[in-house]
Amino acid sequence: MVLALLLVTLISSPVFADVEPPVSPFSTSLLRPGVTGEAYLDPCRYLQYQWDTNRSAPGTVVVPIMFHSITQPGKTPQENTAITAEYFAEIIRHARELGFETITSGELLRFLKYNESIPPRSMIFIVDDRRLGVVQEHFLPVLEANDWTVTLAYITGAATETEWTRMEELLKTNRLDVQAHGFLHNGSTYFTKWTPEDVIQQEIWKPISLIEQHTGERPLAFIWPGGNFTPRSIEVAHTAGYQLGFTAYSRGPLMFNWIPLGQPERDMQDPLMVLPRAWSTAAYVNLDEAVAIGNQYIAFSASRKIQELLYYYTQCPAPLTTSSQFPTQKME
Repeated sequence: MVLALLLVTLISSPVFADVEPPVSPFSTSLLRPGVTGEAYLDPCRYLQYQWDTNRSAPGTVVVPIMFHSITQPGKTPQENTAITAEYFAEIIRHARELGFETITSGELLRFLKYNESIPPRSMIFIVDDRRLGVVQEHFLPVLEANDWTVTLAYITGAATETEWTRMEELLKTNRLDVQAHGFLHNGSTYFTKWTPEDVIQQEIWKPISLIEQHTGERPLAFIWPGGNFTPRSIEVAHTAGYQLGFTAYSRGPLMFNWIPLGQPERDMQDPLMVLPRAWSTAAYVNLDEAVAIGNQYIAFSASRKIQELLYYYTQCPAPLTTSSQFPTQKME
């Protein structure tokens, strides 16, 4: 009750009649030069969800990890996006050691928009292209052992009926989350300022009906083919109903109302459609980085807690929702 009483006292003081909004954003030296954490919610909406004790606690982090090929044990990768089976096992071991759990695209969306509760250390495995063999051979044993999920960034137009049948069998495990990765996804269909309008429409719209037909779910995330995106492609993706987009940039972990972006993504002015992804080749280090950034944010948010709650109670006109439970416990 100490914090609640303090807030009541401060709010009633004339000094706090015009509380300034919390203006200094969280920053960390752990991000690469040129990368900054970007907010995407108005202050009142952010504060309502940030300090609701029924939602995720400050410092909750999500690490999206992009996977392609995984070699057979003892084999050497032949492409820069591939990792060895041994390194994959190390990523999994280290993730468990650090306390990470997986989430789906839907869970990520609800976290980013509403700060809905997810594990404090979360990751989303995203396997690009049409790599059902990688999923079945390398991922499924790990998913079953840990009660985890994997997201497929699926190229729909090139998939055969045999592949769709195989996917439908894998879907019965309840471990797969299937999202769109373009229709043809080749060098001529990557999004640039020269991409014809009909190609943009095809690559973004056509995967929807195919994924719905074979999974029973409409995709909500678009994983940009080749990592390429443009203002027009993002506009079309919104029209098509996508609510998340993933790039091939490795910028850092995601937190509620905080997306680390470089200049190309910031130019889009739409953080949730240009989410970064760690590369599997550096995932071990990226998991450590996420833990460190999350811990920094915990200390940062604690130092701003009273200021932010004062601003919410004095400056935000909308009442709390019935599910909101602002803190009344003793201050730590």
